[in-house]
Amino acid sequence: MIKNRLKTILFFCFIAAISAFAQEQPETEKEASRLKQKIEMMKILMTKPKENIKTIGVYVYDGFNTLDAVGPYQVLSQLMKVDIFFVAKNKGLVKNQRGLEVNVTKSINDVQQLDILVIPGGAKETFLQTQDTEVLDWIRKIDKNSVYTASVCTGGWILGATGLLEGKIVSCNWYRADEIMKMYGATYRPERYVRDGKYWTSAGVSAGIDMALGMMNELMGEKYTKGVMLDLEYDPKPPYDAGSVSKTDKIVADMMLEMYDMGMQSLFKEEKQKREAALREKQVNEGKWPELDDYHTTMSQTFHPAEEGNLKPLYANAFELALKATVLRKSVIPAKYQKPGVKESIEMLEKESVALAKMVKKKKTDEELKKAIYALHDRFHEVMEKCHH
Repeated sequence: MIKNRLKTILFFCFIAAISAFAQEQPETEKEASRLKQKIEMMKILMTKPKENIKTIGVYVYDGFNTLDAVGPYQVLSQLMKVDIFFVAKNKGLVKNQRGLEVNVTKSINDVQQLDILVIPGGAKETFLQTQDTEVLDWIRKIDKNSVYTASVCTGGWILGATGLLEGKIVSCNWYRADEIMKMYGATYRPERYVRDGKYWTSAGVSAGIDMALGMMNELMGEKYTKGVMLDLEYDPKPPYDAGSVSKTDKIVADMMLEMYDMGMQSLFKEEKQKREAALREKQVNEGKWPELDDYHTTMSQTFHPAEEGNLKPLYANAFELALKATVLRKSVIPAKYQKPGVKESIEMLEKESVALAKMVKKKKTDEELKKAIYALHDRFHEVMEKCHH
């Protein structure tokens, strides 16, 4: 905070010096050139932001990754007259992944509005944040009035868990990114950072700096942003052209994936199953029967070509039909379809679907298979008729 005040004081001292110089009448061509330069400097320093940013909060929690939080904090603190701070669920000491303690003086109960919210990532502790309804509710509340809502690295998991990224294009940490972000209804793009409307999301750790510089450029323009980069002396030259999955040796990428899987895969597998079960229950309550729809889709892709004499889809889909018939039989029948004979017809549909798969395996004749798929199609229509009777 003291450093920010000092920067503000130095800024206004510099502006005052330039203004005083600009009021002097140039006597030589050299002085006129110097005056023009000073005026241009003043224009850069006095750039008016495109958005009125007054408050920036970086949400931290035990286990957060240091650079995820501190990188954007350092960049965005270069905005003049902005109040930037860490905020946690509760005031007090918050530890990063390695045990470094940060004294946070603002809790989520103290912060009702922010112009920019930044959510850093971590590992298991980050996943636990996705289960904390109080935190997720606070993020949703802040998002209602924020100019930008942003995440760094696996912080995208937390933001995704709020539902705010549904239908959005996002970036995040590379670890099973497509699978995880799809679970949250978002489309993953392997970019350093991505902006989709008011939402800014970045890849892992150091990418948060680039994202924050992207925000700075959007708010303040090119020259001001380049000034910030020079202040940070941000001109990275790593020893290898690596650091992303596409640029890393496969053996190294596979090694890192296995390491991450040991700690994280079971958590997300359970979360995915929980979300799928909740979706199915919602669909059932709405009178939908997704398992029946799935079977119908595969049946259509199999039966109609067979009608025209093309049995290739039947050979390809027979085992899938059997599997989907079993899933259908085990599913919850929506209340609107709980009618006489439906359950029994579903059981017969499974039995006959399994029988068809066995016929394909035994390489029965085309004529026998065609007869079997016709009979199975009739059984499926029997199910449909009983459901809608």
